[in-house]
Amino acid sequence: MVEEQDLISGRNLQDGFGTPLRRFVGVFDGYTKEPAQGYEGTRVNLNFKDVEVLESIEPYNFPTATINIGLSNKKKSKWGYFAQSMCEFLPDNQDIPDAKGKKVGMVFTDGKDERPLGKPIWNRDADRTEFPDGEVPNAVWIVYEIEGATVAAAGTVAMTSTDRAKELLDGKSLGDFNKAAFADQMIRKDAELQRSITDKSFQKVMLESGEFTKDENDIYHKVAK
Repeated sequence: MVEEQDLISGRNLQDGFGTPLRRFVGVFDGYTKEPAQGYEGTRVNLNFKDVEVLESIEPYNFPTATINIGLSNKKKSKWGYFAQSMCEFLPDNQDIPDAKGKKVGMVFTDGKDERPLGKPIWNRDADRTEFPDGEVPNAVWIVYEIEGATVAAAGTVAMTSTDRAKELLDGKSLGDFNKAAFADQMIRKDAELQRSITDKSFQKVMLESGEFTKDENDIYHKVAK
């Protein structure tokens, strides 16, 4: 007889990445650190409470969430991309601990369902015919908004809902754009922008201003500057 603890199974396998969440908003509740397992280093648990689930690959009914990322001092690392994205919304004299208590929007850059594309990270095993510089796109967690923050630390304006709409319009037909736009959390918070998309005045302005063109297949394209 096989003991229960010895049983193995090929059923109910998990997707990985530690959480099924792919986009959410939650109050940053600080962090904890722990030794990495299997290699030298440190892992950081980013804790969130009052979580509002926007996208998840399976039902998620918990009010809290934890994102676990390996600590690194490299810009092009999973930690580096997260840390830089958060600091863009913070004043120069603040850092990650100062974001505690703020409502933060997080997204996983796996390139699926209109989420951002993966970020390049060096991999010694990369296929150099496909990735000559050895940098392979990776799905990472980034901050896309912090409630009340509108100016990045470097002095550049953070992405607005209109910027997001332009990003979504590029390379899409009208139907595909509408579907993506009305599913986007940032655009859903901007009622005026939603109305302009619905009555097509937004798309009309983009064409008339020369920011976009539309090809013979009615696909919108952003004009390179």
